[in-house]
Amino acid sequence: MDNIKIPILNMLKNHKENNPFSMHVPGHKSGTIIHPLTPSGLSEAMSWDMTELTGLDDLHCPEEGIKEAEKLLSSFYQTDKSYFLINGSTVGNLAMILGAIHPGDTVLVQRNCHKSVMNGLTLANARPIFIHPELDCDGIEIGLTASVIKEYLHKYPEAKAVILTYPNYYGMGMELDEIIHEAHRLRVPVLVDEAHGAHFAAGAPFPPSALQRGADLVVHSAHKTLPAMTMGSYLHLQGELIAAEQVERYVRMLQSSSPSYPIMLSLDLARAYIEGYCKEDKSYFSEQIQIIKDYLSNHSQLAMYESPNADWCDPLKLMVYHRGGISGHQLQERLEAVGIYPELSTERFVLLVLPLLKADHKFYMKELIERFELMEWKAGEKPVAERGFFSGEKGNVRKHSELALSFEEMEKLRIKRLDLSHSIGEISAEAIIPYPPGIPLIQRGERITDEMVRTCLRLLENGTKVQGGTYLKEGQIQVFA
Repeated sequence: MDNIKIPILNMLKNHKENNPFSMHVPGHKSGTIIHPLTPSGLSEAMSWDMTELTGLDDLHCPEEGIKEAEKLLSSFYQTDKSYFLINGSTVGNLAMILGAIHPGDTVLVQRNCHKSVMNGLTLANARPIFIHPELDCDGIEIGLTASVIKEYLHKYPEAKAVILTYPNYYGMGMELDEIIHEAHRLRVPVLVDEAHGAHFAAGAPFPPSALQRGADLVVHSAHKTLPAMTMGSYLHLQGELIAAEQVERYVRMLQSSSPSYPIMLSLDLARAYIEGYCKEDKSYFSEQIQIIKDYLSNHSQLAMYESPNADWCDPLKLMVYHRGGISGHQLQERLEAVGIYPELSTERFVLLVLPLLKADHKFYMKELIERFELMEWKAGEKPVAERGFFSGEKGNVRKHSELALSFEEMEKLRIKRLDLSHSIGEISAEAIIPYPPGIPLIQRGERITDEMVRTCLRLLENGTKVQGGTYLKEGQIQVFA
């Protein structure tokens, strides 16, 4: 651990040791010019908030510490090139799509993609063919099968890329190896939004990484599962099917011209953290996970859900539900009452994202269980069956869908408002995105179905936070006239 290099930390330390007097941006002057109510921790963080000074390198043209840090990142993940992203995985998804896809290209896209993937397709003016994921017996959307990808690559031989979301928001995945093999057999590149899998490179007990399986472009939200600051992400590139210079051009174009040094520092530290994740750490982590699993399996009220249909389940993701009565939304309220704040809740589950514990983190699970013990329980109703956005039976009931209009056509049409109940069969002029997880329930340009409307009404009833849907709270949706 001691001999793992952290070049951005060393670069910033060297600068601070010179006792610099700031006559440059940012305006807080290394945390000395601040509002009197600024928390001390924030002012300390500001002392590391620099700009492109002599000796501090430049993210957009790295030649010193940042270049070395990105090389170490690439070496650890075993890629041809890796980049620091200080605008989140959103900018990574935009850059990989714009760098790999041209206007009018047909692209196979996993339907339960993040909104940033859809935004990238919009900017690229692509033609997405949405392939709907397999559902397990509880209606949870897991992922795609190789047979379905093979079918649609044959059906759309002009497809220029396959875009996957792996793992899903709950940490599940399936048939990744076979999908990548099938696409590469036809020399079609595979782009993977692996936002929740930056830690997979550590190996078992975690699922396999898309990079290890040969994906061409992969985006990691380092801040989601590694100890990096929010908006800190990675973009990785490998293989000969992608024009690296095109991807890099968009990375430089889309990222802020004033990159955050604290975020870059946290990305370098996060890489060092996972690089130093040793056998002892993994053993301790597995022990702690087993403790929480045993606790929940013996709990009179709570239980843990594990999909029987997923090939892989990330142990960092814990889906918890009430054995007898209350919904996931109600369970979230009970958890927050004792100070446990979950990632999200659904009609049946809450999702807890556990930390990537090392052997010296001795308190976390003990305190979590102590918080669980503070919860109060009452008699409740029968549990609500979990439903995915397009759920039905187990399997893949609705194999694929397309937008009813091209992105170019959408820009030319007028928009009107309709009551949800009257919108079935119309073409949506806005995206309806429950957040989290940020997966569009309705895509802009998609024809509205009865199932979509019923799900929207459930979201409204449950008070789910929704991005988009300007008039959704009034029971209305914008459609193309």
